[in-house]
Amino acid sequence: MKDTYTILLMSSGQDSVRQLSIRRWFALSLGLFLFLTFSLIINFAVSGMKHSIRYRAELQGEVASREELEAAVQQYEAEKQQIQKDLQDVHRMSEMVRRVLGIRGQGLLGQGGGGFSTEEESEHESAGSVLEMQPTPAPIPIDLVGSLVDQVIQVKREIIPIYEHVKDNKDLELAKPWILPLLVPTDDEIPSYWFSSEFGYRSHPLTGKPHFHNGLDIAAPWGTPVIAAAEGVITEVTKDPFFGNMVVIEHSASQMKTLYGHLKNHAEGLQVGQEVKRDDIIGYVGNSGRSTGTHLHYGVHSEGKWQNPKNYIILSNPPN
Repeated sequence: MKDTYTILLMSSGQDSVRQLSIRRWFALSLGLFLFLTFSLIINFAVSGMKHSIRYRAELQGEVASREELEAAVQQYEAEKQQIQKDLQDVHRMSEMVRRVLGIRGQGLLGQGGGGFSTEEESEHESAGSVLEMQPTPAPIPIDLVGSLVDQVIQVKREIIPIYEHVKDNKDLELAKPWILPLLVPTDDEIPSYWFSSEFGYRSHPLTGKPHFHNGLDIAAPWGTPVIAAAEGVITEVTKDPFFGNMVVIEHSASQMKTLYGHLKNHAEGLQVGQEVKRDDIIGYVGNSGRSTGTHLHYGVHSEGKWQNPKNYIILSNPPN
């Protein structure tokens, strides 16, 4: 095998041929170098193409995920707005029911039986504010939001018939004695009043003989304000031998009347023929008449006879 190779070089400027001789090992080394260099270039090119393709695929996947997330956020916002609207409707209806029935206290027709009044709006954040305060979940729990929407819709469906009834019979309901006839906190864990003697037959506290008690005795601190349990007209402001200082109110819309006895005194300026609204002060708890202790005798008359007042009083925290 030859140790050298001869290369003929043609000169472009002259009509002559030049002869160049190179050794065999140099020629092989140069060829191997060129082959390796070419292979590396091809490898880098292919690798770069693969990386570019993978990057584009990942980028497309990221764009797709972002679009899905944005769609989920939009759906969540739409659901949240619907929840806010439905809650506002429920709050509005419950406030109307609360006002007509004379329900005092907190809550949405639940504990306390109350709702959100205009005065309470600053103390109780709106449904929108509450929703805005909640952190946006990631990922957005669309199923959970949908479930909440269904629950709100169900509550709204349940309250609408009640709201419609109260709205259509507002004058009648305002004339029914739905409240405790005392101006005391009704949401205290330990009430400042108690039912000292129930409606019905009992032993008379003075004579010990069987006696029909036609009202409900409500013990409370001396001087506690006594309020009208419903809208009506004062028909009696007197001092009765048995009930002491007494007030009677007729509620013509409901064809009922309420009696308030054993008062310390009547409210200043109270007189027969005066129209009163629910919650108006008509007197103060005392011990006048035939009584063994400070309390209010409260009577409810309807359908020609005395009724059990406890069947009408709506309390958030009834005493034991």
